[in-house]
Amino acid sequence: MTSPVSARNSARFLRGLISTFTYPRALLGNYGLPKLAFDTPERRERGLTILLPGIEGQSSLSHSVVNGLSDGGVKVAIEIFDWTFNVKPAMFNLWMPNRNARLAASIAEKICDYQDLYPGRDVTLVGHSGGGAMIPKILEALPNGREITRAVMIAPAISPRYDLSFALQAISDRIYHVRSPLDLYFLGFGTMAVGTLDRKHCPSAGNRGFRLPEVTETEKHQLYSDKFHQIDYSIKMLKDWHYGGHLSCMNRVFVEKHIAPLLTQVPPAAVEKVVPEKRILHEVATA
Repeated sequence: MTSPVSARNSARFLRGLISTFTYPRALLGNYGLPKLAFDTPERRERGLTILLPGIEGQSSLSHSVVNGLSDGGVKVAIEIFDWTFNVKPAMFNLWMPNRNARLAASIAEKICDYQDLYPGRDVTLVGHSGGGAMIPKILEALPNGREITRAVMIAPAISPRYDLSFALQAISDRIYHVRSPLDLYFLGFGTMAVGTLDRKHCPSAGNRGFRLPEVTETEKHQLYSDKFHQIDYSIKMLKDWHYGGHLSCMNRVFVEKHIAPLLTQVPPAAVEKVVPEKRILHEVATA
């Protein structure tokens, strides 16, 4: 008889493998993707997480993140907000600062509307690449006195010298920044060539990390110390299917083990469960 631990490990291996094989499908956008059921009235009563995909828009990658958050015990509503413009090549989404500013204001208004309807609930922003770079813009667009619980910037395509102090003032918990020095193709050479969302031609913060304020900048230094946390890539993350690149940080298993706990504040071991084999095989068929 298979032990629960062995079943969990086998199920997690299958999820990670399936998620890896679906990376190329991101080129098709949301074409043929199954409908997700994580944004329901019941879940909205508990809180709201808004996921901002990268410049490819809603795709198998963003679905991988949503499923990983669910696997990791996130019980609140999870909404994918596709901020991108349906244009090819997708890098054009980095080149429209005025449009992106309007979208950031629109998402900030959306957050305020939710908070008016559901006061006191947690609100979290999660974004990858270009979507991660949109997060500071959204936080800066919130009215004075408004704040959300937390934000998770995964491999953001934004310059390392971007000043997060204004965004941090709209956070009650923290901004978590997930970065990898191995993300060289997209966030190294890529943003040096085509530019970041804040229109700088340099390696992105998702590769290099953010420049932290000097100790002499007392207020900013304290703000970063209290509300900013950078998570650097570790070779140990390989076992969770993140090999340090730009896409593997969206792997369902990596999200389950490393991103979901930032939202739930619960250690991964406390929410581990066995995913039925039939469900995994169904995901293979619909991937």
